[in-house]
Amino acid sequence: MMISKEIDPKRKGISKSLITSAALCNRKGYFSETVRLPDGARVPWRVPEKVAFGAALDEAILHIAIRIREGQEWTQDDAVASGYDYALKKDSQDGIDWGLFRAQLDNAISLFRVDVLREGTDEAPILDFRHCYLQGMDGESLRVGELIGTPDFIFPGEHRENGRTLIVDLKAAARAKSEKDLRSAELSYYAYLWTLHSGGELPEVGYLTYARTAKPRYQLITGPSSGDALLLAEEYVKTTKAILTRSSQEEVGFSTSFCTSCEWRKPIPEASFGGCSVGLLVAADEKEED
Repeated sequence: MMISKEIDPKRKGISKSLITSAALCNRKGYFSETVRLPDGARVPWRVPEKVAFGAALDEAILHIAIRIREGQEWTQDDAVASGYDYALKKDSQDGIDWGLFRAQLDNAISLFRVDVLREGTDEAPILDFRHCYLQGMDGESLRVGELIGTPDFIFPGEHRENGRTLIVDLKAAARAKSEKDLRSAELSYYAYLWTLHSGGELPEVGYLTYARTAKPRYQLITGPSSGDALLLAEEYVKTTKAILTRSSQEEVGFSTSFCTSCEWRKPIPEASFGGCSVGLLVAADEKEED
């Protein structure tokens, strides 16, 4: 079965990534949905190593999950090659040590076999990939009106002991997650979207995190959604919708906390975008300091 992580660059709608961008800075969200290339596609970015690694890990684990679900054999070398090749196709920033990158990805998949699949032990896997949907509903985004979302894994309640559907987001991060992270904007949004999509089922949500620390490891942290989580998601949705009704960036609020790394702070001629007026000021200040 062909299931791709690729999302249509011309897709429109209120998504997890749009909500989380807007939560960081209203203008980031506004630009990500309103600034487009002439053909209607989103502006592509050169990604840093951590984003490239996360994409590679996602692809490698997707490769494994598909084969587990279909009862097929798989090898670590093939999974790593799948993830590595996927990362190479991305427009990545300069300075990545691709030899080290591949070695770290290989180690991540080796640990996945032990920490998650629990190969070589008598313990059951911490996630049952035999019964799950991948990349939304097997490559199809969940859609309810203008709300869209593509969770990494959905484990249906009929195959779980407690009978509750579990939605899991896969992360590669510099730290493990905490209970507080279960109330994040993205997990609250996924719970909200699933509740609407399913006709009222309140799911469990969680993160499967590969913590890239001095001693790398996987961590699965999950918990039940709540009515408060749905209300929080509704507030994020309302705020994001309100931002998108603005006719210009000057009508949209901003935060300067992320300007130094923001992709919108400078002009993008191919998208006829002159740059964020606030970001341009920060960039000018940095130039003066140099």
